[in-house]
Amino acid sequence: MGFNLKSIKTVQTFDYEVKDEQGNPTGVIFTLAGPNHPIRKAAQMAANRKLIASARKTGRVELPDPEDSEAQRVKDLTAFTLGWRGYADESGEVAFTPEAASALYGDPELLWLSNQIDAALGEQDRFTKRVGTN
Repeated sequence: MGFNLKSIKTVQTFDYEVKDEQGNPTGVIFTLAGPNHPIRKAAQMAANRKLIASARKTGRVELPDPEDSEAQRVKDLTAFTLGWRGYADESGEVAFTPEAASALYGDPELLWLSNQIDAALGEQDRFTKRVGTN
């Protein structure tokens, strides 16, 4: 009997545990939108449409300004973060809001965190799950 490829699915979300500077788990869990999540798909489609419109207008693909790219990265990371748990600061537990996420991702001293979340979002295997048996 063959292998049922449909037994492995792309899931819409994934819980990612943030690691500290030495790669140890922190207990802070971020819920991230997978590649099939409507928010992430809409953002990708919008980015593609923008590139296509630029190419149609000028006849070439124009690279964005680096500052614009960084602002878009913060915006995307914020949109693709659906929640968190276990995150506290000096004042106590921090509730998830898009504004709180944007503040984290936009803080230059927390570049390590935005890099880590960005990398996790790019690891497609994190968003696949076996749902049956072969």
